[in-house]
Amino acid sequence: MGLLSKLFARAPKYHESAYGDVYAAIVARLSRSGVRVGGTASYPRIEVHTITENPRLDKEGAVRQLSLTVESISNKSLADAVSMNQENLALLTGEGIDIGPDWVCIGVIPDQLQDLTETAESTKILYRILQGFDIYVERIKN
Repeated sequence: MGLLSKLFARAPKYHESAYGDVYAAIVARLSRSGVRVGGTASYPRIEVHTITENPRLDKEGAVRQLSLTVESISNKSLADAVSMNQENLALLTGEGIDIGPDWVCIGVIPDQLQDLTETAESTKILYRILQGFDIYVERIKN
């Protein structure tokens, strides 16, 4: 076995993506009475989007950082959107998030916060709070 073959044949390798499991866990954690998560039909609602799975953070490739945006949308008031965002912060940074059988959540860090007010075609005003998060997960080594 050549030098390059030896370098790239290290075991174990964890090339599976955490994207699907993390997305499902975040949506499940944010789901609650009176607020829809996902979809585009009604308000108030929360959307989880702009997910980026970044390069591996450790030698074995088991630790990942995912960046995502959680958007709180209200057609009532900016204060309502801010209140939903505060609930989201508590839900995501409080207790540990269950990512499933293959991953463990090792940290959730709130990132950039932005507000956005827009007028839709129906002349209703929509109030949006966009909260960025960095989610750190580790692949459970079987």
